[in-house]
Amino acid sequence: MDKLIDKLIESSVIKGMLFSAFDKLGPQPIYMFPDPIDEGLLEKANSDNGEANKLGITLRDYTQIAIKNISLLLGDGNILKQDFNALKNYHHFGIMPFPDFHLTSLSYFHFIDAKFSEIPLASAFCILIDEKKRSFLYDNINRLKNVITDFFSEFDKRITEELLPQERVARDFKKLMEKIINIEQTPSTPITTQRKMKIIFSGLDNSGKTSFILSVDRKFSKLIGLKPTRGADVSSIEALGTTIFLWDLGGQRRYQEGYLDKSQIYLFEADLLFYFIDLRDEERFPESIEYLKKVKTALKNLEQKTPIIYVLSKGDLDIIDTVEIQSNIKNLKKKLKILSPNESPEIYVTSMFEIFSILRAFSSGIAKLSPNKNLIEHNLSEFSLLTGSSLVLLLSSEGLVLAEHFTPEAMEITEMLKSEELLNVFAVVAPQFTTLLKIFYKFKKSEKEEATFRVSDSVILLKRVKIVKYELYILFLIDNESKKDIINQHLQDFLNRTQDLLLRYIS
Repeated sequence: MDKLIDKLIESSVIKGMLFSAFDKLGPQPIYMFPDPIDEGLLEKANSDNGEANKLGITLRDYTQIAIKNISLLLGDGNILKQDFNALKNYHHFGIMPFPDFHLTSLSYFHFIDAKFSEIPLASAFCILIDEKKRSFLYDNINRLKNVITDFFSEFDKRITEELLPQERVARDFKKLMEKIINIEQTPSTPITTQRKMKIIFSGLDNSGKTSFILSVDRKFSKLIGLKPTRGADVSSIEALGTTIFLWDLGGQRRYQEGYLDKSQIYLFEADLLFYFIDLRDEERFPESIEYLKKVKTALKNLEQKTPIIYVLSKGDLDIIDTVEIQSNIKNLKKKLKILSPNESPEIYVTSMFEIFSILRAFSSGIAKLSPNKNLIEHNLSEFSLLTGSSLVLLLSSEGLVLAEHFTPEAMEITEMLKSEELLNVFAVVAPQFTTLLKIFYKFKKSEKEEATFRVSDSVILLKRVKIVKYELYILFLIDNESKKDIINQHLQDFLNRTQDLLLRYIS
């Protein structure tokens, strides 16, 4: 049966599969396809064009991959102190590079209720792909996730009593491989060497789309005398190691039907959609909601699950607290929730005069494009617990928030009241976000590697870190400066563990 799997692998973009688990000896490779090659035969296999093992990986190599994968799930080990009911909710995916082998993996992490283990069995399954073909993973991520999670919902039951020998589970993995190959043969997009993303900016005319894009790209001078976009305007930016194409769809009525009629051009393969509504223009709310319905229908017809970020624009400081604008916000949120019955819509109030409000919304959207965000935040939460940090923001050099974690204490420190509207960390610190980002930019211009700032009764600690060639920043909110020592003590371990996830954030 293993030979049949090897033949499937030879005909596929997939170079191998590995299931690993944390047993009494630590992280171990359990099921390996193709079989590991004997180290003594590796040189001969290479000289024979790798016929003995197309992957050219030894047992020691598989073990290194297993250790790297399992360490991302276990973090500092505190997670194992939780009861299994809590651990059952940990289902994370991540895309990571293995440069030593010229491979990239899509890894699935979860815990198994194994009767032969005193603690829940930490497991990681990965499909290994040629580094140059990694776009296949990003472009088909949702389909691959569904196939893999469906597989393990049944496979876990087979290994509850014991970890079966590989020959007894090979048939299971062969079926999984066949389903992955089926995705490969009917790809969402052609396989390329670099991922390129498409973000749509939609909404009625004069709803703030172009101003938002120019603000994100720091082209503030072009905001003066800005005229309505006619038709579709496509531009691009380089961010987080990849090219992002921004499609600004002019919102005049005469263009709307064209976008919808030719949705296979304008909306097809959109990775993300920002939908804009002018907060001040209450008379056009019905028109805007109606257009939104049509856009959502077009996406559904394309069989796309494109995430949508809702931007309530022109919430300027001089009017944001008025009865009229607050009523408009409440009304729009209610309508958007009705249009999103199976999910909580992500809604942001922005102002072109507050760049931080725009970055907050854009960061949330970019984070949705990363299959690694949840796993990074999983490790960030462990790090926060270990160091006693109430709030941790991981920032790119552009000021985009890549990942975040906050505790209930963060609300107390920032003097926020509990609310059902607190959907993420930005909602918790929204009034203080401008201050946080101003502090960040002030620190970024300095040559310091670390700085502390006192805000009210709390302390902000900023750290400049380097991940290979990329400069990142970590912002901590702590209740006293004495916690700096424990943060500095454990920071490098956190960075070592998550480095590969950060390198493959979206690219």
